[in-house]
Amino acid sequence: METIPVFVPHIGVDTLKHLTDALDVGWLGMGALTKEFEERIAAVLELKERYVVATSTGTAALHIALAAAGIGPGDEVITTSFNYVADHQAIIANGATAVMCDIRNDNLGIDCDKAEELITHRTKAIIPLHFAGIPCDQAAVYQLAKRHDLRVVEDACHAFGTTIDGLRIGSYGDVACFSFDPVKIITSIDGGAVVTPSREEFEELHRLRLLGVDKDTMLRYQNSRAWDYDVVRQGFRYHLTNIMASVGISQIKRLDEFIESRRRVCRVYNEAFAPIEGLIAPQTDFANVSPFIYSLRVLNGRREDLIHHLDERGVGTGVHFVPVHKHTFFRGAHSGDLSVTERVCAEVLTLPLHSNMKQEWVERVVEGVRGFFN
Repeated sequence: METIPVFVPHIGVDTLKHLTDALDVGWLGMGALTKEFEERIAAVLELKERYVVATSTGTAALHIALAAAGIGPGDEVITTSFNYVADHQAIIANGATAVMCDIRNDNLGIDCDKAEELITHRTKAIIPLHFAGIPCDQAAVYQLAKRHDLRVVEDACHAFGTTIDGLRIGSYGDVACFSFDPVKIITSIDGGAVVTPSREEFEELHRLRLLGVDKDTMLRYQNSRAWDYDVVRQGFRYHLTNIMASVGISQIKRLDEFIESRRRVCRVYNEAFAPIEGLIAPQTDFANVSPFIYSLRVLNGRREDLIHHLDERGVGTGVHFVPVHKHTFFRGAHSGDLSVTERVCAEVLTLPLHSNMKQEWVERVVEGVRGFFN
């Protein structure tokens, strides 16, 4: 029996054609296609007086977003332990300290009441995650930031295309970061982007992205380069190449199709799983959600048994996440009460979710979960 993987990137003939065309141009580094991908991101998000900088990874986006926002040695940044470690490594890469905050039980987003208890005179920013594409309490995040004069760098790496009150995340507010790695809703093989409302920070992000070079970006966008440049600050090799951007362009053209196909699967899952005692399904109808993953919570200590049951039936599963404060490198990190995080991380289970997922695979996942509880 073929195992249903948790992730399957949707790579079709259109992607292969874009990739071949990019290779035929012969300019393989950052170039005109990088600029086109940024412009298409801006169009999808319906940006007005906001700026996009594409990067080599989502982690690179987080790193330079914090740097451009002025985060540095001695500063503290509050973020959730319930996340992948990229946010925390980006904070440390800027010389700052990651402070671990708990999550809410309903949307698995940052608990702003607990976050407020962690604020000190060294706190300079807050990073909320929109887990699985489902919005956190964004309004509370920004109210908290306003009260304490904090920067907000939204980890929207799960949420490209998600809307709040009809507006796509990243189209307003402070800084937002996205990921286009191999398993995200659209991919550029690997890649990311920063969206900022500041023209000054936009220009700083260009320098940070390309080794601190002062004026090379505009020429590279024309598949050329400058030979009389200056290096004006520390920077990194975080640019997105034409080749990777070509894949991203092919994918972003199909974003709405991918989102809608995933929403259909999520709704089938919710209808099947929400009535089952012993499970907690996502508390959303997915109408505004761009679903990156679909995660259940398995109660009463039965998650490992369900994983084994599904594995025997050829259904792959994942766990998002191992909490960051449990990793060796982050043990002893400053944190508050993490009781919800501890409980959720012992319960959460990710099921297969793909763009244009095969119907027979959807049915097998549903039958596998139902069969376990029946």
